[in-house]
Amino acid sequence: MFRSYFLSWKWSPYAYGGTILLLTLFYFQVETAWRFAEWIGNFGDVITKTSKYGDLDQFIHQFVAEGVMIAVLFIVIQAWINLISKKFCIYWDEAIFFHELPNWNKTLQDVEGSSQRLQDSVDIFTQKFLIISKPLVRSALVLWKFMPKLWDLSSNFHFLYFTDVPGMLVWIAILIGVFGIIISFFVGIHLTECKYNLQDAKALFRSGLEFIQRNKKRDDSIPHMEKLWKNVKKTNFRLFNNQFFLDLWMGAYGQFWSIAPVAFFGYNVFSGYVKYGLVTKTGSALGEVVGAISAPIWLWDDFMEYRSVVQRLRELEETINNPDNWEEAKKEEGWEDRRLGGNIANSDEKKQ
Repeated sequence: MFRSYFLSWKWSPYAYGGTILLLTLFYFQVETAWRFAEWIGNFGDVITKTSKYGDLDQFIHQFVAEGVMIAVLFIVIQAWINLISKKFCIYWDEAIFFHELPNWNKTLQDVEGSSQRLQDSVDIFTQKFLIISKPLVRSALVLWKFMPKLWDLSSNFHFLYFTDVPGMLVWIAILIGVFGIIISFFVGIHLTECKYNLQDAKALFRSGLEFIQRNKKRDDSIPHMEKLWKNVKKTNFRLFNNQFFLDLWMGAYGQFWSIAPVAFFGYNVFSGYVKYGLVTKTGSALGEVVGAISAPIWLWDDFMEYRSVVQRLRELEETINNPDNWEEAKKEEGWEDRRLGGNIANSDEKKQ
């Protein structure tokens, strides 16, 4: 899956060129986010009438214009990231597909849903990989950029008995974030198995439909499909039940981070420790750090689906890359090419 794209001379310009370009864009996006945090801090100074702007015209031409420029820059960078990511996926799909196609084409021993795995699962694999990797890469850059800033800003704040604690806000974000990731692991540990079983059940149902299409006069077709559908429904319900508890935990975690900063900063404002402008700047920086540390939690469901797809593709690779399953190895045993519509049983019937 990775070797066909990143270790291929044909595809390496797209693989490494796209990766470098995306990393560069993420870097500039994080820089833009920090400029936005500083802009928000200036806005707080405007509200408290401690800003550097002397009159309304200066405020409009400098402050508002700067905010518009930052917003436009962020939007343009995000649009380029989305465009390059989609093209990156298409090239990766093509690399994997045509890397595996020759052996898949000469493999007689089928793995369940082999055509679906070769097409849909490859597509899901590349998309999920980018869905997961893009926020994680951005999170790493955010932590590199914002953590030192938040560490310095923490010296201005106090909370109850926690005074003069170096980097207090950084330590709070890290401890709660790590705790959240551990809880997410135990709550969503069965999602990979559920998603894998669901893909299997859907593949069997799809194979049943294809069989019926070729044998429409069989009387047992509908009862057989009803049995397959019950399996699909059962695996879906099990997945939904596991996702329900993960949704409860993620909702609680998100609500905590929406309420806790307000209470913390409100305490410091009313206690007279800081001005509102510093609060808005620090709040923006804290939000970026918390979002970066919490990225694995918000991506947990996608990560579990990614693992299930990887498992299915590995099974396919093990089957089609085994020479014992190839057509040439089976010809002497009387195997008939499945692409001509035959199988072992039909071949024996014809011989009789």
